[in-house]
Amino acid sequence: MQMMNILKPIAFDVIHFMSQLFDYYLYAIYTFFGRNDSLESTGLGLSSSRLRTTLNRIQESLIDLEVSADPTATLTAAEERKEKVPSPHLNQLVILTSGDTLYGLAERVVATESLVFLAEQFEFLQPHLDAVMPAAKKPFLQQFYSQTVSTASELRKPIYWIVAGKAIDYEQMLLLMTNVKWDVKEIMSQHNIYVDALLKEFEQFNKRLNEVSKRVRIPLPVSNILWEHCIRLANRTIVEGYANVKKCSNEGRALMQLDFQQFLTKLEKLTDIRPIPDKEFVETYIKAYYLTENDMERWIKEHREYSTKQLTNLVNVCLGSHINKKARQKLLAAIDDIDRPKR
Repeated sequence: MQMMNILKPIAFDVIHFMSQLFDYYLYAIYTFFGRNDSLESTGLGLSSSRLRTTLNRIQESLIDLEVSADPTATLTAAEERKEKVPSPHLNQLVILTSGDTLYGLAERVVATESLVFLAEQFEFLQPHLDAVMPAAKKPFLQQFYSQTVSTASELRKPIYWIVAGKAIDYEQMLLLMTNVKWDVKEIMSQHNIYVDALLKEFEQFNKRLNEVSKRVRIPLPVSNILWEHCIRLANRTIVEGYANVKKCSNEGRALMQLDFQQFLTKLEKLTDIRPIPDKEFVETYIKAYYLTENDMERWIKEHREYSTKQLTNLVNVCLGSHINKKARQKLLAAIDDIDRPKR
């Protein structure tokens, strides 16, 4: 700010280089802690289109992805490369693979929250920067704020999702669910053991989170995002477990409700997150087991949030032998016809 006030002719250059530095920092933090090809396949919009556009723009304009100069490159290409900087590399001392440290959560928090803090400082500076910018260059400043500064906090979702995806053993829960007998003939009063196993995982997660917070303060928004991600993943895994069921009686459906209610009751004692993320996602799926053939087709068309496999299971298991082959094919065709968003 001092340099820009004293040397107004170079004010734009100073801001331009500051914006490049911020771009590079944002890109580096995403590269180190948020890049994961499986994120987009979740269909949960963890990386907004705006964030993806920003990251692509930074990579194209600023990052030199070449390891060494190509001797056959044209002069123009060589000049372009001079304007770029090497792709960032994470220090080897940073370990992101240990469950005990919640997969480098402390480092992820320091990096991500530093970026969010810097973005907030840029927001405070905006009127001052705007005042020293030449009129012709003001669109550049507006673009920097709308495309980069405002997207910094969006990095939290993909970065902390990676921790949440590893912090709980969702696969083990799916395995335990396959051993449950759902075609029982009487109403059960005791929930299944996969519920206890899942709750134990959450207790362990809570303990590790507290351990990490002794090293690095975990801001409330970060803690909330982590819990939301873990709960969302758990609830989606529960639905996937129900979608693997081959036979299910009315009493088995009641058992599903009992299991899920037990999970919610105990979970609410561990976290202050309200409402519980994706609670309706599970409850709506269980209730669909009670639908008649006529209601099922309409329900399928209204609930695009479920996968083809999950919907197909409802048709095959909950309606089962109650419908004829033609009616079943009609419902399965309705599932195929759904124009789903990319998952």
